[in-house]
Amino acid sequence: MSGIILMMCGAHVVWRSTFQKTVALSSTDAEYMALSECVKEVVWIRLLIKDMGASQSGPTMIYEDNQGAKTLAKNVGYQARWTFATTSSARSVVVELTYMETKNQLADFLTKGLLTTFRYLLECSNITGMLE
Repeated sequence: MSGIILMMCGAHVVWRSTFQKTVALSSTDAEYMALSECVKEVVWIRLLIKDMGASQSGPTMIYEDNQGAKTLAKNVGYQARWTFATTSSARSVVVELTYMETKNQLADFLTKGLLTTFRYLLECSNITGMLE
């Protein structure tokens, strides 16, 4: 199961939880697949912003709590899989992977069922009022 949250100026613009189409053989593989889905969503959002006439400077930050997935994404051998977007408009899309501790990974509440973790991440996501 993968969960992503995309935020812009502190507001949630996309949040989604989906079953992964491929069975992951490790947590690194599962995180890498989720990371790939997140990058696809970032590409789409950045192109939408561009089509609306707004400019976006700098890279889009993606926070990842799995060092193995982060290493795979930066590995030259995996680069062909990572750079799936080859159209000229998507080439200019830049993402930057940053490590974030698991306890602060906001998208985890979309995939985890642990009550205390779930409540903590909901509060950090500023959406508790919507669910009560």
